[in-house]
Amino acid sequence: MTLDTIDVAGLDIPTRLPDLRRDLHVFVDYVAHREVKRAHRDNSLSKADARRLAKLMSEPDATDDVEGYGWSNWLVFVDHLALELGFVRYDTTGEYAGYTSQSPSFPDNYIEVLAQPYEKYRALAPAKQETFLLEKLLKRTQGGGSEFFSTSVLGRLESFTSWGSALGVVPTIDFTAVRRFLLQRLAECPVGQWLSTASLIADLKKNHRYFLIPAKPTFAKKSESERGRYGNFHEGKEWWGHEINIHDDDPDAFERVEGRYVERFLEGIPLLLRYVDVAYLPDCPKPVYPSLGCLKAFRTSELLGHALRGQIPVPRITVTPNFDVYVESEVYPAAVLSQLHPLCETVSEDKAIVLKLQKQSVAAACAARADLDPAAVLRKLTGGELPANVARELSAWSEHGEKFVLYNDCAVLESDQDVPAADPFTVERLGSAVRIVHSPEKLFAELERRELMPLRIRHAAESFSPLPKSANTRFPKAADQRKARPARKTSVVLTRVTRVQLVCPDPEFLDKFHRILAENKCPVELDRQNLTLSYLKQYESGVSDAIRQLKAEYQVEIKDTA
Repeated sequence: MTLDTIDVAGLDIPTRLPDLRRDLHVFVDYVAHREVKRAHRDNSLSKADARRLAKLMSEPDATDDVEGYGWSNWLVFVDHLALELGFVRYDTTGEYAGYTSQSPSFPDNYIEVLAQPYEKYRALAPAKQETFLLEKLLKRTQGGGSEFFSTSVLGRLESFTSWGSALGVVPTIDFTAVRRFLLQRLAECPVGQWLSTASLIADLKKNHRYFLIPAKPTFAKKSESERGRYGNFHEGKEWWGHEINIHDDDPDAFERVEGRYVERFLEGIPLLLRYVDVAYLPDCPKPVYPSLGCLKAFRTSELLGHALRGQIPVPRITVTPNFDVYVESEVYPAAVLSQLHPLCETVSEDKAIVLKLQKQSVAAACAARADLDPAAVLRKLTGGELPANVARELSAWSEHGEKFVLYNDCAVLESDQDVPAADPFTVERLGSAVRIVHSPEKLFAELERRELMPLRIRHAAESFSPLPKSANTRFPKAADQRKARPARKTSVVLTRVTRVQLVCPDPEFLDKFHRILAENKCPVELDRQNLTLSYLKQYESGVSDAIRQLKAEYQVEIKDTA
């Protein structure tokens, strides 16, 4: 297919476009970690949740839209699509509060994440994820909900009035097949070149005149056939006017109907999935509505061909010696990022996503999962070995991942036999006779009610209170503490340990010095933030050997500070 190229200087090219694939995952992740209750009356997202979600979305105007109007078109679109894809579930039918109710209500309607289908989708290869998403969008709207009668969430062009769209030729059109056909035609265009929309429409008119509406469509009623192929489409002098009919024998009928559809299709699925870029007239003349010829140009991306052929490559991950992680992917790599986010913080999200490995994040992730091996995770993602300094640091950071659990409003319950009354209050069992329980006031009252003779000990903030001498317990008693007092002074030997600290001039020298020490198996403590290496006096000779190796490249001088 040969189309005319076009100069887009002076045209309006949308560039601040949101990432649908990313925002779908952001939406599901948000819902998975909160109880999101929908509005009682109209089943929309609450204003509080809409505000928080809008800040997380990649759509630049979402936050302002929520603040100004109470909702965002983009957020509503992502919300509904997540439901249709089967990632979440909530009531869409509602119930009528009484005989006089004119519309349904939605009491206690919480969004539930369907973990199994969502995780199954996220585990798919990028090409299969894209096919699943594309198929859903191709089949999503038919008839009166098609591009003819509704504006795309990213679109600017007015639609035809839906007056009479349930009759005539529109219900007979297979819009899924039409969209698939047009995507195939777009995939035949040269990638990266700005092409004239008018020439695309002219090519379709010449070679595929009936790609949208058959030459002799089948009508349900004879009265509908009298209106002709274009009986559903009307122009008007106002936005929703429909006083001007389009006839089959009008010489420009194809441009006025099929041509308008092509323009609106381009700013629909192809723009939404970033298969194309589009360029508009900055001030489109509108003698009639809906507008015609305002989307002047388009250019296709490599992603379109890769998606249709099922050839989207897997993400490419690179870890650099300065602890940066680069993720290069044609589509949003949710599965990869779910493994990296616990270990890193995000630096930027563009064509390549950049993250930074963080000591605190690695330690916290290892504390949460005792079996986690951060270096092994990164090796599997990159498909190769990590920089030596990164591997060493990850090993050191992982050792900081000790797990501490803080129990709030809890107490320790000790008993000489099993106490079934405490089962509803039990948080964790520490043995056959010791457990951690919540709501100790209520539990104590319940034990007294059952005449189990509980003894309650309150500890001071600065120390534990000893238990009475008569108590049957495994914990220390007051008498035990008195017995434990030493009768005489105990001799103590203090050992003096001398540590030496060297301050390096820059991170590059620090890394080289540390690497040589590690290769020589000389134990040192590294502080990258302060550029220091600390070691015990007994390892002085090993450090001296490392400095001698460095003198082959540097003129090293050691100065003592007071």
